[in-house]
Amino acid sequence: MHRYGNCILTVASVCVIPCAALAAGDAQLTFDHYYDGPAVEKALHDLHSAYPNLTGLESLGKSEEGRDIWALTINNPATGADTEKSAVYVDGAIHGNEIQATEVCLYLAWYLLDGYDRIPVLKELVDSRAFYIVPVVNVDIRARFFAKPGGYNIGRTGSVSYDDDRDGLVDEDGDEDLDGDGEILQMRVEEPFGRYKTHPDDPRVMVRIKPGEIGKWRLLGSEGIDNDGDGRLNEDPLGFLDMNRNYGFKWQPPYVQRGAGDFPMSGKVTRAISNFVISKPNICFDVALHNFGGLIVRGPGSKLAGRYSQQDIKVYDFLGKEGEKIIPGYRYIIGRKDMYTTHGDFDEWMYSNLGIFGFVGELFMTSQQRYRKPGEKKEGDRPDDVFADRTPDEEKQKFNDFVNQGTMFKNWEKFEHPQFGEVEIGGWRTFTTRIPSTFQLPEMVHRNASLIIFIARHTPEVELEILDVKPLGDDLHRVRVRARNRKAIPTISAGALKHDLVRKDILSIEGSGLQVVSGGIVDDIHFDKVKHVENRPHMIFTSVPSFGKRDVQWVVRGGGKATITFRSVKTQDRSVKIDL
Repeated sequence: MHRYGNCILTVASVCVIPCAALAAGDAQLTFDHYYDGPAVEKALHDLHSAYPNLTGLESLGKSEEGRDIWALTINNPATGADTEKSAVYVDGAIHGNEIQATEVCLYLAWYLLDGYDRIPVLKELVDSRAFYIVPVVNVDIRARFFAKPGGYNIGRTGSVSYDDDRDGLVDEDGDEDLDGDGEILQMRVEEPFGRYKTHPDDPRVMVRIKPGEIGKWRLLGSEGIDNDGDGRLNEDPLGFLDMNRNYGFKWQPPYVQRGAGDFPMSGKVTRAISNFVISKPNICFDVALHNFGGLIVRGPGSKLAGRYSQQDIKVYDFLGKEGEKIIPGYRYIIGRKDMYTTHGDFDEWMYSNLGIFGFVGELFMTSQQRYRKPGEKKEGDRPDDVFADRTPDEEKQKFNDFVNQGTMFKNWEKFEHPQFGEVEIGGWRTFTTRIPSTFQLPEMVHRNASLIIFIARHTPEVELEILDVKPLGDDLHRVRVRARNRKAIPTISAGALKHDLVRKDILSIEGSGLQVVSGGIVDDIHFDKVKHVENRPHMIFTSVPSFGKRDVQWVVRGGGKATITFRSVKTQDRSVKIDL
């Protein structure tokens, strides 16, 4: 049951996997419904109270409307500080109407904590990695989505006033709940030159006319009136600042990229998120959760971003293709090439400014709302549609009728509009279309959390191995050591190396009474090819690649004990001792 405004919507709720009802110590979380703003805050505080030794909870700052932007850190401090470990950053609902992203974040947090003492893989991850989880980025508009009348396609923006129609007023002509039912649905008016006609098999459905056909309906858009008398409806709603176009890499002004804001990081929330991320240089990967398409999206988002290096593309390809197996039906794609161009988006900023790999997770497939036998094909299917081969409305109505018992759609009803006269109001209801029915939630949250866990398992993990210690005579020894990374994500992305975005890893040798004569990276161990450093040979600045190694050699004079240390911004430090 979902309450918004004065309207209550009941959706059939079925537990499809055992984790639909969850208990975390004293915290009770269930994933057969959606969490509104206060419920999200309570869930985070309950998780922190139930697991105080494994979590940290902080407000990153205040939104435009004064709400806290909460971040939950999951880490075992007994095995080291969170910033000393490889980390994954996860957030959701940067667009306020993309609400199920928050549920994935909450489920991930619960699953890691509740499984800590039951599932060895999760215990190992929480002990050796850090997770930074921000369940709601757009705290203002997601709160409005639940508390005030709205619609499934309303509420993308941040709560930043903007003069969309350039008439000197701000936010003066937005959507309105004209019939007072607690939802903002669609309006249509009967008009012979309209672009739509009634579907022959279902009078609720409108279809576009073909050239030469006579129409019946003109679709007016969302409920509302022309408040400012300019002859347009709903053209200046709350906002428009698209937080996912407000970040500071290749930002473009609003006349190029709608919703970009007045300048990069102009929103309070985008500044708060960016400050937090910059304070955590150990983040290796980010997953930003959105809500439509069934997609695993990597950059680049625009031609301005340039080409990614082949080394980094291999990392993305490995993780993305495995993701397609973890979440059947999702497709791994490239944003600019396969979807559309974006400027100033969060993930591009993370990769191009900070060297952090990342995916956008588009959570919902309309194919989940089909009414047909498995594998059945129908005329009009578009398997090449990037947004998961959208289900035709007439078929979705059957899903609505026979799976959700008619709760997804409000039948058209007449209404006397002050400007258009008699219109009809109806259509797909608020918690539909871009949002799965609640009985579909448990599998969705678990599979997407599992992809994030898989990525976390592939953040860099370096082991040190002494290859040999060889006497050279005259009190000299040659020491060779190997730093091995068995994971897919390198210690530093190739993009970060190219643009010097991150301090390089350091391999060093130290010991009392030791003099380091030379040091360098071994390019070919079999032919003794070594690239020597000119200055401070005891410290070798380098990185360890994906599923790879880095061999280093020193020639030292003297004897006794020596310590070889690997230091990294992106993963835990390591050290080994040797006797010379």
